[in-house]
Amino acid sequence: MSKKALPIVSAPTMVATLPVSGIKVKYRPFVIKEQKALLLAQESNDPDTVVQTIKSVLDTCSHGTLDFTSVPTADLAYFFIQLRIASVGPEVKFSIPCEKCGHDNPIAMSLEDVKIDASNVKRDVRITDTVGIKFRLPTVDDALEADTETESIKLLYNLIECIYDEDTVYKKEDYTEEEFVDWIESLNDQQAEKIKEFVDSVPELTHTLSFNCVECNHHQSRTLEGLHNFFRFGASA
Repeated sequence: MSKKALPIVSAPTMVATLPVSGIKVKYRPFVIKEQKALLLAQESNDPDTVVQTIKSVLDTCSHGTLDFTSVPTADLAYFFIQLRIASVGPEVKFSIPCEKCGHDNPIAMSLEDVKIDASNVKRDVRITDTVGIKFRLPTVDDALEADTETESIKLLYNLIECIYDEDTVYKKEDYTEEEFVDWIESLNDQQAEKIKEFVDSVPELTHTLSFNCVECNHHQSRTLEGLHNFFRFGASA
């Protein structure tokens, strides 16, 4: 006599609207094996392992609908938080050392309070009166390339969509990477500072905590910023 198959446990389908791109993503909460994978990645302290695990879990839970080559890092971080809320709940508890006396302070916060401000993104930057650059927003893969000055130039190249002046649009596909990099490195400090307007406007997942130290009563604020700061909450209950 053959055994009956174990019963299928259905999972709810939810929808998240990504705040930067406006894309709507259908997803399900992560399951125990995916939660274990996130914990192992967290324990590895290896950025590549962390990123690949996050991508794998998000891909599975969104039924393969996310395009990681185009979804901005801020959207990916926001979606990760929404997935954590749906799977484990919004409340997280952790500790922060006092900046004055070093005492560990217990912190409780709701991930539902974490926001992204995408209202002031500046993707079109004029570096002179006649010359400008159009950028795309960085993805999670781009972020891994920004650890050194050389890689920062490479990242900047990757994020440029085109250069333009009053008469012509200079598309990347019409030039070599070396030609574009040489052009970037020929900019003076004032022109490079204009590019910083784009860099500073790139949206990130942020949340500021204010608290008084339980030991010395020193008032202080800390800002959590970026996917790496919120990943530690992903699999914890």
